[in-house]
Amino acid sequence: MSFISMEFALFVAIVLTVFYLVPKKWQWIVLLVASYIFYAMNGVGNLAYIVITTLSAYVCAYLIERAAKGQEKYLQDNKDVLSKDEKKAYKASVKKKQRRYLVAGLLINFGILAFLKYGNVPIAYFNYYRLLLFGSTDLIPPITLLPLGISFYIFQSMGYLIDIYFGRYEREHNPFRFALYVSFFPQIVQGPISRFGQLAPQLFSEKKFDILRIRSGFVRVMWGLFKKLIIADRLGAFVSAVMIQKTGYTGAYILLAVFFYSMQIYGDFSGGIDVALGVAEMFGISLTENFERPFFSKSISEYWQRWHITLGTWFKDYIFYPLSLNKSIIKLGKKAREHNLQMLGKRIPIYIPMLFVWTLTGMWHGSENRYVVWGLMNFVFIVLGTETEVLSKKITQALNLDERSFLMRAYRVTKTFWLMSFLRLFDINENAKEAFKAFRLLFTGWGSFDINSVFNDLFLPKEDFIAALIAIVVLFVFELIQRKGSVRERLFALPVVPRRAIIILLILVVAIFGNYGLGYNASSFIYGAF
Repeated sequence: MSFISMEFALFVAIVLTVFYLVPKKWQWIVLLVASYIFYAMNGVGNLAYIVITTLSAYVCAYLIERAAKGQEKYLQDNKDVLSKDEKKAYKASVKKKQRRYLVAGLLINFGILAFLKYGNVPIAYFNYYRLLLFGSTDLIPPITLLPLGISFYIFQSMGYLIDIYFGRYEREHNPFRFALYVSFFPQIVQGPISRFGQLAPQLFSEKKFDILRIRSGFVRVMWGLFKKLIIADRLGAFVSAVMIQKTGYTGAYILLAVFFYSMQIYGDFSGGIDVALGVAEMFGISLTENFERPFFSKSISEYWQRWHITLGTWFKDYIFYPLSLNKSIIKLGKKAREHNLQMLGKRIPIYIPMLFVWTLTGMWHGSENRYVVWGLMNFVFIVLGTETEVLSKKITQALNLDERSFLMRAYRVTKTFWLMSFLRLFDINENAKEAFKAFRLLFTGWGSFDINSVFNDLFLPKEDFIAALIAIVVLFVFELIQRKGSVRERLFALPVVPRRAIIILLILVVAIFGNYGLGYNASSFIYGAF
């Protein structure tokens, strides 16, 4: 059941009705049942994976907590008997036991994720050499199943388990409550990746019906549908056509495809997040924001602080910081400083973990080489931006330019946008070689551009082209206004007549220009397959 369907709208309406009619102490049970129904409707077989994640995280957290409580009791009972060294040795042994439980949970879940995402790589090699050497047609079929949103609920669950290991939260004792934390249906498709301390208290607190909250969540949903249906789904066919037929379409066609793909993926991903946040808000639950106007970033590092925020903070908290504090990496930096390599010594504890994070980020997106190259190129551009920052400031000062001026800010925003857009070539080509080829073809054939070819041959009729461009302008205007505060808060502060007129206009625009209705099958969310 897609977020972009009448079935989902009906499902949410039914769940909302039941949620606010039942006794408040049962509200979380309604959400749990609804979440499992929603997930089952997207493939009953997929339930096994989310159940394994839930049970393994719950059991490992229980074992970690039990070891901690056993340690507390043992030390209390023997405080007058044990020496300081014996206490230290006992604590170390308990910590080692807890670490084994943590590693077991991580291996089970990330092992499943790695198998589903990368299992086809060894299968492809095996089939290739078997066919080459033996001419056999009895080949192993590829793995085609990738359960809905599996990356998101595994990352969320493993973040919880790591936090329990470090004692940041008290373990959730009720397995069914924990199951709701893992499976809460608005965020199961593509996030955001929530933290236990932020989400759990909201899931289990009693909610009163609030029509203003329902309206606000509904407007957020409609804004998400606007971005998904009017921008993303309109542009997808054109982008695919240009990238598949690169020999015939070069130069301006590729540039337009690069720009439109940036709009497509943002409309698709952030639009889906808007739907998730809006639906959750109707239930009185505030999910973490996942985007903060990324196209207004002045550097690539800032861009990644504004794009897919919850994944970035997950990698930062659970991968980057632990690695940067790793004794071996710290020792390596110290050795560099001892050999008078001060600058290198300072950067090693930052850049080595960052390289590891960006490699993992690329691998998270897929098993193809293009994703690893994409991740490494992001790392290179961030490092280059950091290392040339001083030089950049000297140049602007020498040219007597004001860094805070509108022109300089516009230049940096534009530069960042196009750098990130060109890196997206690795998203929309089948491999790294084709991505580099597309970049080379970008600089050829500019004289052959014909706008009528866009309308007639590349699946973007003139009406759709105009509608998408207007929607993109509206999107940028909206985000400019949003810099000064919540647009929805200002909308609901308006008098009744203009407020209702704007909401009705938004509904009509989505319904008419987004082709939303019975029988319409919107394209799947790009990140739903992650």
